[in-house]
Amino acid sequence: MKIKYFLQLIRYKNLLLLVFVQLLFWIRFNDNFTTRINSIPFIILILTTVLLAAAGNIINDFFDVEVDKINKPNKILVSKIISKKKTLLLYHIVNFIGITSGFFLAFINDKFSYGFIFIAISILLFFYSKSFKRIALLGNFIVSFFIALSIILIYLFPSIHHISIASYLRNKNLIFIYAIFAFLLNFIREIVKDIEDIDGDYSQNMQTLPILIGRKRTQSVLFYFSIIPFILIIFFISTLNQFYFSIYSFLFMVLPFGYFMYQIKETKSKKKLHQLSTLLKGIMFFGILSIILLQL
Repeated sequence: MKIKYFLQLIRYKNLLLLVFVQLLFWIRFNDNFTTRINSIPFIILILTTVLLAAAGNIINDFFDVEVDKINKPNKILVSKIISKKKTLLLYHIVNFIGITSGFFLAFINDKFSYGFIFIAISILLFFYSKSFKRIALLGNFIVSFFIALSIILIYLFPSIHHISIASYLRNKNLIFIYAIFAFLLNFIREIVKDIEDIDGDYSQNMQTLPILIGRKRTQSVLFYFSIIPFILIIFFISTLNQFYFSIYSFLFMVLPFGYFMYQIKETKSKKKLHQLSTLLKGIMFFGILSIILLQL
């Protein structure tokens, strides 16, 4: 098997983005650059997160072969380029290494019980791919929860930080605010993708929200639900009252998200829905990036 097919299977671009986000928060919340780059525990955390996410992507493609024949006929790897047997073997290997490194991270933090978090992640990702994604909103919730969890994990393991206890506790609130932001925007994006993929999902008897209540109603639900994160973003910006952060957030979060809300209620084309999904991904990226401008 060529390495390029393996990289496509694990969706390496998304994994690199995951690494970037965790690295960004870690650097922003730590003090000394030298101690940062020598942090073995942080490297283990990144390895664990990336491996479990990669395993989740592999098993998702394994179960999605029939759906992808309709939704993404030109991007099928499993059964077409990589056999199902080899795909399953790759999943078990990557997943096992991910769980093992997670337990090692928990052990060196004297929080061995935290290792079971990574087993829970693995189990949920497996059943998400197998059945949970077929249930309206449940699948969307699980994926969005894991996006948020990838940020929260930065806080859970103290040994990856080189800061005072006071700074560590102060950063806790910001970690959770950004995690909630990532959760809400990704939750909306997952539903947009469900609208986009409605034909393939319907053929496989999936019970996503667009299938249950229709595209038009789902788009209306998304519009009204989007009011919540929109207000929260504005409230967060106004509460901090930091000039450069406010200007940045208005240009790269408030305005684009307002445009999304304006478009989502009426758009009909699959191409436009894909553009809106990409826009939300961009808002999430620039929203996470705003941590650089925050005066801590």
